[in-house]
Amino acid sequence: MAKLTHVQQSQDGPEPLQPEFEQLSVHDMAGDNAIKNDNKYIIFKLVNNKKKGRVWIDGIDDVVNPDTKKIERMRLVTGHPSEWIKDQKDLTDEFVRKNRRSLCFEDRVLRLPSWDETAIRFARQSRHFIENPNRKTGSKHEFFEWNPKRQEEEALKKEMLEIEVMQLAMNQPFDKLRKHAAFLGGITFHDELGEPRTEQGIRTLYIREAKRNPERFKKTLGSKEVEINYLVTRAILDTKIDLGGKSGSISWANGGFICKLPVGRSAKEYLIEFAMLPNEEAKNFVEQLQKQ
Repeated sequence: MAKLTHVQQSQDGPEPLQPEFEQLSVHDMAGDNAIKNDNKYIIFKLVNNKKKGRVWIDGIDDVVNPDTKKIERMRLVTGHPSEWIKDQKDLTDEFVRKNRRSLCFEDRVLRLPSWDETAIRFARQSRHFIENPNRKTGSKHEFFEWNPKRQEEEALKKEMLEIEVMQLAMNQPFDKLRKHAAFLGGITFHDELGEPRTEQGIRTLYIREAKRNPERFKKTLGSKEVEINYLVTRAILDTKIDLGGKSGSISWANGGFICKLPVGRSAKEYLIEFAMLPNEEAKNFVEQLQKQ
């Protein structure tokens, strides 16, 4: 039976303790012959790339069993073919105490030989494994499976997306560029001395923003939200809209109620959200914005 300390070590708290049995490496547990006969490894890497030295993840975890779809407890024990405690009823407390295992990452990397099937299953079913489709909670020691081919494909995909959005940014008509740039944020239309930037200067910053966050750039390019953001911002800056102050009522400066501002909400953000609603009031508001 697992001790209280083992359960505590599986939670997101201080670094897990390192019992005596955890000092054994995978090589020590299996013997040198197994390593010599099989040099293939399954590699896992911590998501946090700032971790140095050793990081221990305790070999006990409460997770969703992919077969039963229920929360069950796993326990990694050397010499037993199953990772599920319900299958380890024949094990004595003494045997478990001497053979309990943990996953040990050395400088972010855990290398498990392909023959170590129980440990590999344990890792892939762990709540720390971000690719586990059944995990319910996160972890401060999240890790993923390193797949060189997949990493290369993802790197190429990212590179191609960056090239695509940079080309879109270079060819975007300037009137549309200004609206999109204002929506994206982080792009200033004046330099550090307060002087207006040239069209080329703004486009340069726009291209950099596209490269910095290509997915958001492509997703929002030409979207209705970008146009609404521009219209609302312009109306507020031109004082065409009375934000109402403490009254919480937003109206047109020349008369006409628009909407009530919820407590704690930004007027600009709420007006954009209001304009996106699929009702008649929102439709009339957008039509009025376009006439301003």
